[in-house]
Amino acid sequence: MKAIIFLLALAFAGSEHVNRFDPKFSENKVHTYKYDGVILTGLPEKGLNRAGIRISSKVKISALGSNQFLLQLENPQLQELNGIWPKDPFSSLRQLTSKLTPHLITPVKFEYKSGRVGSIFAPEKLPEDILSIHKGILNILQITMKKSQNFYDLQEAGIEGICHARYIVQEDRRNERLIISKAKDLTNCQERILKQTGTVYTQLCPSCQQRGKNIRASAATTIVLKPTSTGAIIHEARLREVHQFTPFHELDGTVQLEARQSLILEKITSQSMESVPEMSKRGNLQYRSVNSVLQQPIQLLKEQNLITQVKNTLVHMAQHNVQEIQTDAPNRLIQLVQLLRLIPYRSFEDIWQELSQQPEQRHWFLEALPAVGRIESLKFIKSKIQESENVKAELIQVLVLAMHQIRTDRDVLNLAMEIIKLPQITRHSLSRKLVFLAYGSMVFRQCAQKSSCPADLLKPIHDLLIDANSRPLDEGIVLGLKAIGNAGQPESIKNILKLLPGYGTAATNLPLKVRVDAILALRNIARKDPRIVQRLAIQIFLNLKNDPEERIMACAVLFSTKPPLPLVSIVANSLLYETSLQVASFTYSHMRALSRSSLPSINSLAASCNLLLKILSPKLDQLGSRFSKVYRGDTFMYRMMAGASAKVLLIRTSSSVIPKALLAKVRGHALGASSDLIEVGLRAEGLQEIMTKAPSQHLNKIDSRNIRRILNKMINWKQLPEEKPLASAYLKLFGQELAFVQLRKDNIDGLKQSISDRANKYAQKLKEGVSFKPAKALVPAEMRHVVPTAIGLPMELGIISAAVAMSKVYVKSESKIDTIQQLLSSKVQLNANLNPSVSVQTRVFMGINMPHIQSGIELRANVRSIIPVTITAKINIKDGNFRIESLPAEKENRILSMTSQVYAISRNSENLQAEKITPILPVTRINNISRQKFTSSMSKSGSVSKPVVSHLSPETLSDQVPCSEEEQTSRVANRASYRTCAEATKFGLKACVAARMENALSIKHSPLYRLIGEHSLNVSIAPANSASDIEKIVLEIQAGSKASSKIIRLSDKQSAPSKVASNSQSLTLMKQQRVNSTASRSSSSSSSTMSRMTHSRSSSSPSTSSSSSSHRSRHSATIRIPGRKSMSLSSRSSSSSSSSSRRSRTSRTSKTSRKNSRKNTKSSATISKPSSSKSTSSRRTTSSRRTTSSGRTTSSRRTTSSQSSRWTSRRRSSSHPSSYTSYTVRSRTSQRSFISASSQSESRVVRRRHSSRRRSSSSSRSHSHSESILKESAQRYLINKLGAPSLVILLRTRRSDSRQQGYQLTGYGKISSRLPRVHLRLVELNESSNWRVCADAAMPSSHKVLTSARWGENCERYRVSVRLSSGRLASHPAVKVKMQWGKIPDTLKYNARVVGDYLPGLAYALGFSQTYQRNPSRQITTLVALTSPQSIDTIIRLPRMTAYYQGLQIPTSLPMHAISVRVQQKGFSGVTEIQDMLLKIDEHVCIAENDTVTSFDGLEMKKRLPNRCYHVLTQDCSETPSFILLVRQAKSDQQQKEIKLLLAKNNTVIEAIPGQNGIKLLINDNVQDSNQKIEELAGLVSIHQNDTGIILEAPSINIDQLYFDGTRVQIVLARMLKKTCGICGRNDGEKKMIMPNHAEASDVERLFDSWTYPGQSCTDECTVRSEFVQLGKVMEFEGVESRCYSVEAVQRCLEGCTPLETRSQLINFHCVQANVTVRDATIFSRKPADIRSSVDSPSNCMCKCT
Repeated sequence: MKAIIFLLALAFAGSEHVNRFDPKFSENKVHTYKYDGVILTGLPEKGLNRAGIRISSKVKISALGSNQFLLQLENPQLQELNGIWPKDPFSSLRQLTSKLTPHLITPVKFEYKSGRVGSIFAPEKLPEDILSIHKGILNILQITMKKSQNFYDLQEAGIEGICHARYIVQEDRRNERLIISKAKDLTNCQERILKQTGTVYTQLCPSCQQRGKNIRASAATTIVLKPTSTGAIIHEARLREVHQFTPFHELDGTVQLEARQSLILEKITSQSMESVPEMSKRGNLQYRSVNSVLQQPIQLLKEQNLITQVKNTLVHMAQHNVQEIQTDAPNRLIQLVQLLRLIPYRSFEDIWQELSQQPEQRHWFLEALPAVGRIESLKFIKSKIQESENVKAELIQVLVLAMHQIRTDRDVLNLAMEIIKLPQITRHSLSRKLVFLAYGSMVFRQCAQKSSCPADLLKPIHDLLIDANSRPLDEGIVLGLKAIGNAGQPESIKNILKLLPGYGTAATNLPLKVRVDAILALRNIARKDPRIVQRLAIQIFLNLKNDPEERIMACAVLFSTKPPLPLVSIVANSLLYETSLQVASFTYSHMRALSRSSLPSINSLAASCNLLLKILSPKLDQLGSRFSKVYRGDTFMYRMMAGASAKVLLIRTSSSVIPKALLAKVRGHALGASSDLIEVGLRAEGLQEIMTKAPSQHLNKIDSRNIRRILNKMINWKQLPEEKPLASAYLKLFGQELAFVQLRKDNIDGLKQSISDRANKYAQKLKEGVSFKPAKALVPAEMRHVVPTAIGLPMELGIISAAVAMSKVYVKSESKIDTIQQLLSSKVQLNANLNPSVSVQTRVFMGINMPHIQSGIELRANVRSIIPVTITAKINIKDGNFRIESLPAEKENRILSMTSQVYAISRNSENLQAEKITPILPVTRINNISRQKFTSSMSKSGSVSKPVVSHLSPETLSDQVPCSEEEQTSRVANRASYRTCAEATKFGLKACVAARMENALSIKHSPLYRLIGEHSLNVSIAPANSASDIEKIVLEIQAGSKASSKIIRLSDKQSAPSKVASNSQSLTLMKQQRVNSTASRSSSSSSSTMSRMTHSRSSSSPSTSSSSSSHRSRHSATIRIPGRKSMSLSSRSSSSSSSSSRRSRTSRTSKTSRKNSRKNTKSSATISKPSSSKSTSSRRTTSSRRTTSSGRTTSSRRTTSSQSSRWTSRRRSSSHPSSYTSYTVRSRTSQRSFISASSQSESRVVRRRHSSRRRSSSSSRSHSHSESILKESAQRYLINKLGAPSLVILLRTRRSDSRQQGYQLTGYGKISSRLPRVHLRLVELNESSNWRVCADAAMPSSHKVLTSARWGENCERYRVSVRLSSGRLASHPAVKVKMQWGKIPDTLKYNARVVGDYLPGLAYALGFSQTYQRNPSRQITTLVALTSPQSIDTIIRLPRMTAYYQGLQIPTSLPMHAISVRVQQKGFSGVTEIQDMLLKIDEHVCIAENDTVTSFDGLEMKKRLPNRCYHVLTQDCSETPSFILLVRQAKSDQQQKEIKLLLAKNNTVIEAIPGQNGIKLLINDNVQDSNQKIEELAGLVSIHQNDTGIILEAPSINIDQLYFDGTRVQIVLARMLKKTCGICGRNDGEKKMIMPNHAEASDVERLFDSWTYPGQSCTDECTVRSEFVQLGKVMEFEGVESRCYSVEAVQRCLEGCTPLETRSQLINFHCVQANVTVRDATIFSRKPADIRSSVDSPSNCMCKCT
């Protein structure tokens, strides 16, 4: 009993405690509070400009009755801030306050019980925006108390929605008060109040949000309760709410919107009786807005006289955008769109009527309609379409864009359903396609956030697909599938299912492309229901009976759904048993590409692929480019929280080198989400057929009765579906298909004619002049995110971008043109004026956005480009002449201007002229930090005093409180500027680039703070100082045989007579000496010959000899021999011409030469070791610089020290490969030498000549290795043998003083010759200039390519050469690139040295190993070897170091074996074979020899022909077969064969039978001599005989060659891809054994039996036929006595015949009840198999005929 009393007392005490602390307002009392609410937007750092709003008033709360209270504001004040807070004060908004005060002081009734706010009541005339401010005050009063708990979590309702809240309750017994601390996570809500638009096509990335959220919000509230006997009174309440946003990582800084509220009790007074106005229920505490997101203002406008504002805006756009687009055009477009969103529907018609005579204004009006996004705009467009019988293209364009941009609801979709049924739309196929695709996108947007989509919305596109299935054409089916794909709703699965391969019978009769489109339609459905799409895709992929392309697309769809590990494991395991190499290659490359991804959104999928790749065979990695592949690349920067990915799906067939289909997609990742930016799909099934030459049609009469008779005997034979060549393409933006086109071969001619007619129409108008001004205005992006704040004002985060573009074009022809053919065959002069211009503006806003007030941070970015062009074009296509003339720049034109700035903005609708726009970075006059002076602390020590630190509460709202020194100091911006100009004086042009930057990096070094501030970039073109004399700038191109007639300046015209010979040699392209040669190839005889040639040239050019011989008085060379000390050699000149010229020199020259000689002699006396030293390299370089033109004037026995040293190094390299030609890689490979492919073939010659080369080593020293590759074989490849130039390009100016000024490029080339070579020469047109640029290229062998570039005076000052050779590095295919140079410009040399200083560190950072060793000083060698399909070894030899990398990964797999063989056999000459390869891409061969048949697709089948039955080797399986080839066992010899070729023309039969005297040929049973001309086959078949057999050619029926010699049958078909059937296969690249019913045979025997032409009677030589048989016994199947019948034909003997040979076969049977009567067993061919049993089948029979 005592215990019970104690518990009751405890319960009473607890209830009393709850009542004392239960928040209440006293009855008959008025509680007066001081309310203050502040919103500040900006960066959190002090000293930066912010935008803010402040609402302050007295708040009176009085009781009305039971739990009902009245809230009323007194003396409300609205203020704004645009400056540095709290330094700058708030300013009063008197006009706005006066307007809103009547609404603000309107009383509001609310329910309040136990701290919870219930329903809210207010007058109906009170605007919802004003009521939200009252809700913001009531939101502070929302308290949830729990019994006996001081720390608890819950989901609490508030103005922001139902969000997670955490309470901490503390009791202050000393002051008798209760302190409640409440924190809310506003991003963790059960029901979030949120409005947004423009983000429906994005997909959230949960893993990205885990790393850092772009948007985060929280609120913290502190409430102080004073307990009383009747309840607790709210004495004080403070709230602080923070919304932060960043486009990058949140740890690098955010933009914040901070809301602060305070409600402090001032007094409690007695209540006086007042009348309460009539009120209605206005919902609860949650924020509500009657306006849609699109009606939120973009920029504040007065809502009076909207129609007048629309007209004024249109007039401004029409008047100010005539010649070019102005900077404010996008801003005006946004203003126009906003005005059109506010006007009613009837106003659209009024405006249209007034614009009927104003085409410019009407154009801009139509351009703005799609961005309005309201049902009123769509209604207006529909009415305009209905008014006209023939819809103009501009209306269709506006309609489609409006449907893609409109904000959808049920009313809008009902209107769209009416539009797609309009006869004006359905009449034209293009408009019908575009509108249906747009409707599918509207359904997607409407149902994106819903679990299910209403059936009536999907009915139009479902009906379209159902209706198209009943028609023979597939265009309607494709349109229906693409519209369903755009809608992306799981409810459409059942409509797609019957078109998917393997799921419906309708799919088997459809073209392959339609079935592929059905698979692709599943991709958008996977966004809502990925599981069902994964189930369908994996079944299509695993079904081996499906076409490889269908399985490939199913694989692509499956991986786009991000499958889990078990599904990826199933896919990987299936590749172990895959029969199609196309599918295996595609799937493997897709998994490998995904395994390398760095995107956080597919981390799990990438890990799964990386794991399962280890179980797959590495051979799949070696499949070459002939197979389908996926190429994928992506990047993601976690600091930016942004990335991008690109993917290319390349689908091929083994029978074609041209890809069958290509899909390319780019995806963007930013702001915690991702979206498909653009996707392009191309399909060209018939492109290869169109490219190849069509066969000549000689078939006057086609009669295939004999062929049909044979085919009808084949059980269940089916002809291949006729698939005409088809080309198709589609375009997707943001995952939605905008348009698609498909062309058939039969309508390509019509398209050509249509284009030709239109081109001829414009060509006829050119004489009078054609002018047009296309202009386009778009709002490509509008994304808005609106959430309420605690104060009740909506916070908007919005991005809007507008673009306006225009191009004014005027073209006039000086000559009359009637047709487009005349334009291509005559001389035409066209005058054209072009003035393209574009202006783009992008705004990013964060802050408070209401119809009355805007306050926040705004980023404005503007891009403007204007490129005015006036040209005169003279075109003569027939003669290959093209000439463009343009006037020089007359004034400075800014062709590109880019600016961006971040502002703090404050606006109110009552005083728009007083808007405040302040850069967020304050304007300061503080000097740059580099100009600041340092002041010692000692000098100020006496006057330093401690600063006064104010201890302020974080909730302090007053702007009158003192600020600390740091808060009052403005932030200093980080500034930088750059300007540079490039001047082309010859053309009178000057291009300048100016950039200026002012950012906040001084605050924090992060991407966000780099964006904050002002940035500008300007690119301009201005006239140069020399432009006054220039009249025109002329560009002329002349190609072909008349190129030489356009040469203005001959290349050697200004050369001195003494330099003619040297210049002619400077034009030569020479072959470089081989690296592995042991000595020079010159012999003593060639040396003497060279001396005589030098003597003759010296005597003819004495000045040249005299000038050059001063450097050749004495030469020394240091020769280093491995293992010995180096010795110094010196040689004197023995040439008589040189000695005579030396005697004729002046004394001053002699002194100089003797001085140089003494220096050389001194240096030659130096003894060096084999290791290179710095001094040796320096002497080698100096000597090389002194030697000029030695290849032209030096005798064969002269040499310099560098030449001898390099010759010796080459000799040492040959003798000791480990010295220079090997490299060490990570201690695993000691030596690897690069062996040129061409040197392998000459190895014997090298060994044979080795001794003779050693004997002639002294004469070989005359060859200078320091010379470029152009000087080492001057006697072989002379460019002057190339003949007349094939190309001349002139870029010059026409001046008033008639001086030639500009450049001339001359091109020579012989590509088709045995030695392909090209020479280019660029010269100045100025006669006084010898400056030239020469470029040469040649391919002396199939494994070498030589290139050279020379420039300077007469192309002799500077020289760089590159040699590219293919070969092997160790045992791997490799490519070697060697770059050598002579003299190069000092600036280039300096820059190379600067780069060289960083190379060791860069190589280390990239993972290269390094060895410091001396390599040739003027040479860089790079070797790249393919060591595996996905890795290469790289060696880079620089003058001072060697860097190498072993196992460098490459992004794609290469067929290593194929490359190795091709490099060894073809080298670089394989490039010249591309043309021949393209001509033979569709030629395939099938061979039957002995007991082996090799199909068109490379499948080898071993099978002996067991009988005398004809077998179909191959045939034309089209609707009208033109031939069939039969083969059987020869009668005379079972090891030989007979063939029979049946042709459709005149039912011709050609037979070839082997005999003792050769092959006997029969034409229609008549013996023919194969060497005689057969008249009846003239023009169709040609037959001739060689030593071994006969050869038949019939190109008109695509038989390139049929060879037969009795044992070997070889047939080559062209242009028959996927059009054949028989034992040789379908010629589609798939190694499958296909039977006549298109099913795949289980073994070779089944294949041969199915293609056997059966015998008809026992008198036939073929004694077998195929039948459906019954299992010889009654058996019990599924508990029922049944008889079983075969579902596939079994070979049987003819009636009256007995088996000679029998084999056992496993046959599938279908079982039926035993009492069922079966009359025709062939019906079981379409039945499923129930059991499998062994049956004896005869392969040959013996007949006894009666």
